[in-house]
Amino acid sequence: MMGMNLFILIVLHVISGLILIFFKGDRVKKNLASLIFLAGLFWSVYICFRLPSLEIVGLIGDYGLMLGFNKLSRIIVVFVNLFGLLVCLYSRDYMKKKGAYFSYLLWLIAFSNLALMSADFITFVFSWGVTLALLYALLNIGSGHSAKKALSIVGFADFSLMLGICLYIAATGNTLMPEKAGLALDTPVIWASFLLMLVGAFAKAGCGPFHTWIPAAAEDAPAPVMAILPASLDKLLGIYLLARICTDFFAPNAAAMGILLITGSLTIIFAVMMALIQHDLRKLLSFHAISQVGYMVLGFGTGTALGIAGGIFHMINHAIYKSGLFLVGGAVGEKGKTFELEKLGGLAVYMPLTFISGLVFSLSISGVPPFNGFASKWMLYQGTLVGMFNTPNLWLRCVYIFALVAAMFGSALTLASFAKFIHAIFLGQDHRQSNDKPKEAPLSMTAPLLILAALCVLLGVLPKLFVNDLIGPWIGKDISFIGTWNSIFAFIFLFFGLCAGLILWQLSAGRNMRKDTYYIGGETTHFEPTFPATEFYKSISAIPLINKLYRLLGTEAADFYNMLSGLLRVSANCLYLFIDRLIYYLTNAAGYLVLGLSWVFRKAHTGALNQYLAWSMAGLIIMLLIFMGR
Repeated sequence: MMGMNLFILIVLHVISGLILIFFKGDRVKKNLASLIFLAGLFWSVYICFRLPSLEIVGLIGDYGLMLGFNKLSRIIVVFVNLFGLLVCLYSRDYMKKKGAYFSYLLWLIAFSNLALMSADFITFVFSWGVTLALLYALLNIGSGHSAKKALSIVGFADFSLMLGICLYIAATGNTLMPEKAGLALDTPVIWASFLLMLVGAFAKAGCGPFHTWIPAAAEDAPAPVMAILPASLDKLLGIYLLARICTDFFAPNAAAMGILLITGSLTIIFAVMMALIQHDLRKLLSFHAISQVGYMVLGFGTGTALGIAGGIFHMINHAIYKSGLFLVGGAVGEKGKTFELEKLGGLAVYMPLTFISGLVFSLSISGVPPFNGFASKWMLYQGTLVGMFNTPNLWLRCVYIFALVAAMFGSALTLASFAKFIHAIFLGQDHRQSNDKPKEAPLSMTAPLLILAALCVLLGVLPKLFVNDLIGPWIGKDISFIGTWNSIFAFIFLFFGLCAGLILWQLSAGRNMRKDTYYIGGETTHFEPTFPATEFYKSISAIPLINKLYRLLGTEAADFYNMLSGLLRVSANCLYLFIDRLIYYLTNAAGYLVLGLSWVFRKAHTGALNQYLAWSMAGLIIMLLIFMGR
């Protein structure tokens, strides 16, 4: 059984990727890649419902790979392969210069599967490192600078992760990844291991302050790359690791939960504030990708079964709608020939399927019922309240209150931001000057959008079925709600309300509609007023305290990449001054000393025999005195 898993989910993808490199025809590449991804998806679904046991696959000598799925990774592997298939389908018509793109994509899914199959730290670290190399390769398709930035930040975090794993292995004496046997945070070594592993998970998922590689990548990387990496796979793998850290590897105490709650809350607030003022579609989506990670981190910080389940559920929901949003952004950017919100508008008429999908994704990420984003955020709110009521620690209770306010405030600002998103792209004024109107994206691009939108609705209408049957067994605790709402009834009411509205709109189309000219101060205007969506929240950036925060963030003074680069430059200068220059001066001093001594010796060699004899006698007398002194 495990041999089949290894072959279908890993070996087949790797070999197919190697074969595709030697094919020049794009048609063969995209067809073969689609078939491999389809086979991987079917097999991952089979694994999800028939969980295999752990097995050792022999490799070299007595060493073998410890492989197997746990109750959490069996769920995530389905979505990893689903996103791989959907992005591959979307890329068939979107990616003009394919090159080795499909090979990179196959390898990325293969080693993501291997990371989820790993039952020991050695295999996990190997597959984790390969995904970093593929992250660099895929981002390098767009820009070398953004790829280098991602490699630096995530590479630094991966080094921290490996160091934390080494400390963990030293503390436990075992390389196996434990399940439900968390170490208590009671020694400095275990605390260091916990914090170092957190750095690795945070950077992979894009949590602050290790998030800055995502907006940089969004400006240059193709939309499918952003959909498969920061939006889905990196979130799935990073939060999967965080889940294992907080539930399997360690037993977080009040201080650890406080760190997670504060980090998650601050990530929500600053990222959504940055998203509000963005004029570039890609950067707006990238900051929301960061903001949503804060909810997941916050869920694990609650320390409650409901909060942890909400964090896992929100991870899956976010991967669905954020991948869809990046794919929507790629479609409208290609058709509109720009990603600037000010230059887009009126696309709902020309791209109705893309508009409907984008609207569903926007309502989902904003936490509007009955979509999946509301269901997971509702669980997170309740999990935070349960943690607040159950803790006797006054400081931690205050942190819970701060986290709850930040989460709800972030949801409100997310809704405001995506009101700008929908208006600027689909409902605003059409700014195109030419008569060449855009057309709906091809089926290969719209089909993935519609599938993802359907998942947003399905998981929003039936959240308990998914949470109780798939996430609940991994947590091993009863996931009870202190408050609930009937998602099915809400969906039915909303559906029939929309249908009634459409019928009334169709019946009254063209009737009772008055058209008139614009008047300003009683004068007829000679221009057409516009209401650009990018100006919706401009007043927020003018608030005295907020504008200083925006100015600080705009200078990228808090950019971890810049801080790391500055630290490396300072270290290089110190090494240059105290090592390189010191060695240089010591070498020169030794050289001058040797030259000076040689000059003295040259002058002393006069050729007079009696002078040489006097030196010899003086040396003998000195040696005699030394021996007599002993």
